[in-house]
Amino acid sequence: MTSLLRVENLNKAYLHKGRWWAPKRIRALNNVSFDLESGQTLAIMGETGSGKSSLAKIIAGAERPSSGTVYLRGKPLKAQDYRFRCRHIRMVFQDTDASLNPHLTIGRQLEEPLLFNTHLSSEQRRETVSEALLKVGLLPEHAVFHSHMMSTGQKQRACIARAIMLNPDVIVADEALAALDSSIRAQIINLLLDLQRDMKMSYVFVSHSPEIIRHIADKVMIMRHGEIVTYEDTASVFNKPVDGYTESLLQQTYTLS
Repeated sequence: MTSLLRVENLNKAYLHKGRWWAPKRIRALNNVSFDLESGQTLAIMGETGSGKSSLAKIIAGAERPSSGTVYLRGKPLKAQDYRFRCRHIRMVFQDTDASLNPHLTIGRQLEEPLLFNTHLSSEQRRETVSEALLKVGLLPEHAVFHSHMMSTGQKQRACIARAIMLNPDVIVADEALAALDSSIRAQIINLLLDLQRDMKMSYVFVSHSPEIIRHIADKVMIMRHGEIVTYEDTASVFNKPVDGYTESLLQQTYTLS
């Protein structure tokens, strides 16, 4: 059976501009491979610099790998095939202010994926935007808001609405809950779980929070220095950590509520 998402021997290296005559090559990912099934959530943890955000961006198409391949339903994803990837893999970031354009209304920003990827009429696009806002716990009236008129939690809901506009197969969330206070965080987690159940999506979820990961993830990947240290189902990782590095990450105090 073909996995929904398969990452195979992914490598990523950056050139660090130190001394101009001898730039240093930094390896962010080293032969990373894993599978994600339909409807599952894979959580990725690791220290700063472990490569988890680089991996998330490559899956979403925001960065290109140095080598290796990402497959969706058995089809290799080409770096230049933005339209296909845009329809099937979407990303939600931590910084809502950077993610949303302050000069455009929320409705206009939600409509853009429909404009470039569908043949819907203007009326159909407005209806689809309204439906997406309702799905994430906002009102159709929020379509005429600008981002500065909304709370942090509302802005993250708008970002999630934009991510689901094209009914994607996978949503990549890179520390999407880190900037939220505990009560709003719990609401957004429940929203993500509801959307996953209703829309049959899979998540790649980057987080520092053991409590959040334990609550939402089917599998956990622990990364260090660009390599996978642990890749197991959630219960196995939490009940019997295989090494001291994994255990130290799981002891961090970053709570769900």
